[in-house]
Amino acid sequence: MSRLFAALLLLPSLLFAGVTFETDSRELNRSRPGASYADMLAQVTPAVVSIRIAKTIPNEVIRRWRGRLTAEDLKQLKVDAQTGEVLLFQGLGSGTIVNSNGYIITNRHVVLVSDDRTGAVTIANAAYVTLSDKREFKAQVLAVDEKTDIAVLKINEKNLPFARFANSDKCRVGDVVFAIGNPLGVGMTVTSGIVSGLSRSDTGVGLAYQDFIQTDAAINAGNSGGPLIDHEGRIIGMNTMIRTAGQGGNIGIGFSIPSNLISGVALDLANTGKVTRGFLGLFGEDLEMDAAKKLMLNNGAVRITEVAEASPAFRSGLRKDDIITAVDGKSFESWNELRIIIARRKPGEVMQLSMIRNGANSLVNITVSERAPGN
Repeated sequence: MSRLFAALLLLPSLLFAGVTFETDSRELNRSRPGASYADMLAQVTPAVVSIRIAKTIPNEVIRRWRGRLTAEDLKQLKVDAQTGEVLLFQGLGSGTIVNSNGYIITNRHVVLVSDDRTGAVTIANAAYVTLSDKREFKAQVLAVDEKTDIAVLKINEKNLPFARFANSDKCRVGDVVFAIGNPLGVGMTVTSGIVSGLSRSDTGVGLAYQDFIQTDAAINAGNSGGPLIDHEGRIIGMNTMIRTAGQGGNIGIGFSIPSNLISGVALDLANTGKVTRGFLGLFGEDLEMDAAKKLMLNNGAVRITEVAEASPAFRSGLRKDDIITAVDGKSFESWNELRIIIARRKPGEVMQLSMIRNGANSLVNITVSERAPGN
């Protein structure tokens, strides 16, 4: 063997000999602010659940398809242990336990099923909740609210971990937030981001009451109904929808229902099965910028466009073209925000409106009545 050939044989070992990599095995210093949220998340994630909804398959359909179902098909079926009914799983979502006795909040659209023949959409007759410890419970859908896309479920279990609500009115653009849920069925997942915007209402979803928190935390299919939490582990919102711009995936524009809206609606649904909303009987629009400048207004204001006869607003003397600038001394930004403020009040409460008529300022006290169902 020539010396040149021998040297060539040794070349690979010379190239790779002595290569090392340095490892820093010290544990991460999680006490440094912003370094880790693992401890906080470990406290709140047990309160987040996966929700599967199902519809009953008629016996004649089961007989017709017997022998032709694949293993993959069978994974989507479940026999109810109590009723013996065969159920077909049709959707996947997330939810949050908000009471140790098994009350769970999620989106209304999470618990909807569609009829393959008629296309009719109804509330699921069965919902199954999987906890973080893998226990599964059949849940009762107590009630839903179509106007806000909120639903309340109940499982028969005690001493459950639960999450607490934060005051979403204190939320600010730039706050750190975390979205928790079961995206695409891969398992419980946490994503992070910030609050990107507040009081979003022009989302195109057709809900009667919209006051969304916008976030860039990734929200994908299966995240619906899961919580958006602040850096202290409190519910600041409910992840509800994303804007995709036709791209079919998350592009950093997610929307969450704020906690203050959720808590009021969910309490009504859990206690009475329906939502009681305040009613004044007035309709309005955002005051134009030029008109606001002339009146030297620094915040939002609403021009009344209509006052229903015999309504609380009418009886209190409010009329068309009156301008509302504050409620109980607090300013607001838009007609959409004022609508939600009114709706969140309970019948019998007194609201004080600051108003302008013909350039003169005044205060008007109005006793709230109950909004009729369906309105």
